[in-house]
Amino acid sequence: MRKIAFFFFFTSIYFLHAQSDSTFVDNKYLEDQLYINLTYIKLLELPEQISQTGFSYGLGFGFIKDLPVNPERNLGFGLGLGYARNTYYFNVKEDIEILEEIPLNELKSNKITMHAVEFPMELRLRNSTAIKYKFWRVYPGFKMSYVFATSSNLKQSEDFDVEDVVKINKFLYGFTLSTGFNKWNFHVYYGLNELFSHIKNNSYDIGIKDLRLGLIFYIF
Repeated sequence: MRKIAFFFFFTSIYFLHAQSDSTFVDNKYLEDQLYINLTYIKLLELPEQISQTGFSYGLGFGFIKDLPVNPERNLGFGLGLGYARNTYYFNVKEDIEILEEIPLNELKSNKITMHAVEFPMELRLRNSTAIKYKFWRVYPGFKMSYVFATSSNLKQSEDFDVEDVVKINKFLYGFTLSTGFNKWNFHVYYGLNELFSHIKNNSYDIGIKDLRLGLIFYIF
């Protein structure tokens, strides 16, 4: 009988301790520090000589440090570091001499893939609490990128390097907005400067910007 009493006594202590741990509230919680985004890219301000072809897309992921500024921790800032891979498809339509050795009537498609380090900055508005893990968020922001590598080709009778035709900007920046509920969030990026500065050996500037529309997933 005494053994049974000791068993129930220690069992009760164990469950009381477990219950106290499960009701612990972290008043210093942080949110949305790891992200992955997938986007469709729309090319903007295309000159008459160029059209978008194929499916341009982007993939990005990274870390954003959550910096709450009020006791409720539902208002704050985010500063981050990430990686992005954006692929653009386009072609030249008019019979404009870019390089004499490229017959433009043989052009099929151009592809440029940019690998970039990203620096996102966000204003964070949300209705989260220390015990509420599903919440609405509105994160307007600004993002700067540095293109550290590119891969490209111009498909015709033989592959040709697009970088011999266009000049690619290394520094890109634009406005961002991430908004949604729980894990599913809409993400948009509006580029403010040009992706490609100009077509070499030609008299006109390209001036193409990009609009990226898709989803962003916050892991925790």
